[in-house]
Amino acid sequence: MRGFRKRLGTAIQSSEQYKDKIWALSVDAGLGKKTLYNTLNDEGLDNSQTGPGLFGMARVARLLGVSLDYLAGNAPPTNIERDRESSQALVQHITNALHSQASLPNVRVSADGLLRLYAKSGGKLEGFHQVMDQCDQYTAPEIREDHLTVIAVGSRSLSAITMGSNDRHLLQQALITVPDEPLKKRWLQDYREANERGYLVTIEELNVQMPNHPVLVKMEFLRVLVAVDDQGGKRTILNFSLLMA
Repeated sequence: MRGFRKRLGTAIQSSEQYKDKIWALSVDAGLGKKTLYNTLNDEGLDNSQTGPGLFGMARVARLLGVSLDYLAGNAPPTNIERDRESSQALVQHITNALHSQASLPNVRVSADGLLRLYAKSGGKLEGFHQVMDQCDQYTAPEIREDHLTVIAVGSRSLSAITMGSNDRHLLQQALITVPDEPLKKRWLQDYREANERGYLVTIEELNVQMPNHPVLVKMEFLRVLVAVDDQGGKRTILNFSLLMA
């Protein structure tokens, strides 16, 4: 059981719900209030051949979102400590990027401002040139298509801020690998609806793992989809998303 206490402590500190709340975790797992505290401080476990109670630790693992094999040291490395550091770095990155985005002297767009641009431009892409850095651009999905296709990612769009890059291929990978199939189908339908109506405004919730970071991203944002035509008459969908506090 060598390393068990360290892995357990790391999993607790990585938990949003139970970080610094070891007493609550112990009770929620059906254990005594001091059981987990005593476990973490029991140096004898490092050389134990049996370890703590199996079923109690299984409940603890479930509450922490890790596997029992991970706690026991039998699972492949999960890099959970690196995940935690990456998560903290990502949060700091998003905070800094949003602050920088808001303070830049360039034109700042809002949801209603985007809709005004849509009306003033007559649905033409060239009318949005001042705010393209804050929008992601997609092809208008055909009925036969089963996924969204990214054309470009704005350098100051919410996607770029969250990913830490405006790499189109990275966003495309994220959209394709999202495990929530109903969510992917709904998003695809939303883009089709925006294409038919001209625009669509929704409030979205996201809870997915980043394609280039071993962390979960949870956020709520206002999303504006606008269907526009480029100079050649090709239809495209602009996505402007604004993080909600």
